[in-house]
Amino acid sequence: MKKHYFFTIAFSVLFLVSQFTNAQGTETFDNENAGSSSFSENGGLTFNITSSTGEDYDVFEDGFANSDTSPGSSDQCSNCGWNGTASDQKFVDLTGTNNNNGDGNGSSFTISSADGTDVTIKSLYLFCSTNAIGVHSGDLTITGKKDGNPTPVYEFVFSGTYANPTTFTPNNGFTFIDMASTDSVDHSNTNVDEITFTSSGNLDYMALDTFTWGASTLSNNDFKIANKPSLFPNPAKETITISNLETPTSYSIINILGKTISTGNINNNSTINISKLSNGVYFIKLKTNEVIRFIKQ
Repeated sequence: MKKHYFFTIAFSVLFLVSQFTNAQGTETFDNENAGSSSFSENGGLTFNITSSTGEDYDVFEDGFANSDTSPGSSDQCSNCGWNGTASDQKFVDLTGTNNNNGDGNGSSFTISSADGTDVTIKSLYLFCSTNAIGVHSGDLTITGKKDGNPTPVYEFVFSGTYANPTTFTPNNGFTFIDMASTDSVDHSNTNVDEITFTSSGNLDYMALDTFTWGASTLSNNDFKIANKPSLFPNPAKETITISNLETPTSYSIINILGKTISTGNINNNSTINISKLSNGVYFIKLKTNEVIRFIKQ
């Protein structure tokens, strides 16, 4: 019974950690609806796309007539995306007549989890150019936020080398942005629920493809909770066992009136005999100052 209990706890913790550290999605937009302002990779987490005033970022598809643009206009560009290894048809941009805020004013759009779920942004590809699809001289600022807090979790100006939008090299003209190495700090394991791309000057056109994200990472506090000393069974009749001790420690058993009933020393998974205690509520205090409540039956 005890072994089964320990196995269950250990398996649960490992499962929780694996869910947080291994879950990941890569969105190439190939299965998304043209003109959509949201996307969901394989039916999983949904992300929303929001734009700055005067702009309308959504899912591009060659030949798609966008009702938000002037009558008769449409997105026209075959094989203009980049799935990480080859050109593809769909991506996110603001193509369409009158669908920009003017030349030399930069641009901005945000990708956010629809329900506020924290994620980690791993990498992405971003096409950066002037409105006329020429080489720009503007700056790109990437900002991550969470929980509606106006103070960014991270914010940095892209300092890497942009792909050439006129020769479409490399990556079909898309600049690879690795969140682990693009800035002086690794942001690829930082929890956010939204990421904003803001450009300045004549960097008026941006297109997003192959957006890779991971589940939120466990913080140090999460691991401390998972490894916090615990007691079982509870309630107990004969013995109690203390688990998750990093080192041997001393303990005191204290009754509900604050009187010390017994003391001793234990190692991890040590068993303490409580058969002589009267029925009631007790506390076991460890030298490390953890206090665990238990019931003697």
